[in-house]
This record gives sequence, C-alpha cells and structure tokens, in this order.
Amino acid sequence: MSYCLNPHCSQPENNDNFKFCQTCGTKLFLKERYRAIKPIGQGGFGRTFLAVDEDKPSKPLCVIKQFFSQLQSINTVQKAIELFNQEAVQLDELGQHSQIPALLAYCHQDNRQYLVQEFIDGLNLYQDLQQNGALNEVQIRQLLNDLLPLLQFCHSKQVIHRDIKPENIIRRHSDRKLVIVDFGAAKSATGTALNRTGTTIGSPEYVAPKCGERQFSPVISTV
Repeated sequence: MSYCLNPHCSQPENNDNFKFCQTCGTKLFLKERYRAIKPIGQGGFGRTFLAVDEDKPSKPLCVIKQFFSQLQSINTVQKAIELFNQEAVQLDELGQHSQIPALLAYCHQDNRQYLVQEFIDGLNLYQDLQQNGALNEVQIRQLLNDLLPLLQFCHSKQVIHRDIKPENIIRRHSDRKLVIVDFGAAKSATGTALNRTGTTIGSPEYVAPKCGERQFSPVISTV
C-alpha cells in the first residue's frame, strides 16, 4: 500500500503500483524515491510515516517526517519551522553515530517541508517498560552505560537534545543498542546558551523542577 502525503486527502490509501493518489492526485513518491506506506505518528505541526526507499534494491524501510502548520499563531509556527529545520541540521551532523538515526533527505514538495531519516527497528523504552515492567538495578546500570556515552557524543558536538524521555529512546532489535531519536527540540550549546533564561522546550513531566518558573512550551514534535 502507498499512503498519500496530502494531509487533506479524504482517502489516502492507494495501491502500491500507483505514482499519484487516486483520490486527490498528489504525488505518492517523495523526491521520486521515498514512498510512505502508513502513518505512525501525528502532532500539532506535522506527521510521521513509515516509508520505503524505492531507489535501493533491498527496499529498506525509512521514516518520513512532514511539517505542516494548522490553526496556530504566527510566532508558534515560525518557531516550529525553525525547530524542524534545526532537526535536519542536527541529524546531518550527528547521524555519523551508529546510535543516532542518519538523515537521508531534506526537501520541499507540494509546499510542505520533509525530512527522511533512517528507520530504527525496535521498541522505545516506554513500550519496553509497559511490556516487561520496571528495570532492576543491573538493568539500569546497563542502560546508563549505553546511553551516557551517546549523550556525551552529542554534547561534544555542542548539541543538547532537550527532550530525553523513554519515548525518545529506542532499543534496536538487531544489536540491543539504545538509539536516541527526535532531535526536533535540540539546540546548539554555544557561548552562554546553557545559562540563558526564557521559554523552556521539552516534555513537562521530564523537565527539571527549576524550569517550572519559566514560561513553558511543550516540545514541537511529530511523533
């Protein structure tokens, strides 16, 4: 099946041999290469799709993130655009690490912004906790041993993720390694950026208590 990327399409499901949506006529291939097959997430500023890279013989899975604004204020939309563009830059710089999804493409099509990234096959830690229960001390130590060097790598590149939570950490099936995803809220830690006050971005339940005194903006995310 191919899934139409037009957010206003009334019947987005199409046969996988079509190049254009049979309902609205929208191109079903992003950059003539990436074909969405089903939606896997949605937020106030976009959607995320599981997709196939039709340009490679093995037809590997990938993830398409689509940005589009709905009924939001101009300032909020501008900030969302900034964060979406920033996520592409961060992935391009950090994707060299095996535990961060690689950026495959960043483009505009039909007046919408897209980024395509590596698909990570596995459960996130929230799903894992739901299935298997709380971690014991040994498992927590193993988790930290795997995760902290990855965060150190990000910080060495002057990048702060700003939304570390179980939903954004996936345990990859192939090697059981932890992979950090969703860099939509990440920022560069240059100069005095770490000490600046102002709007805090992140998920409320995972933000440090001292941030509660600031104006809070939930992280802009599509998953």
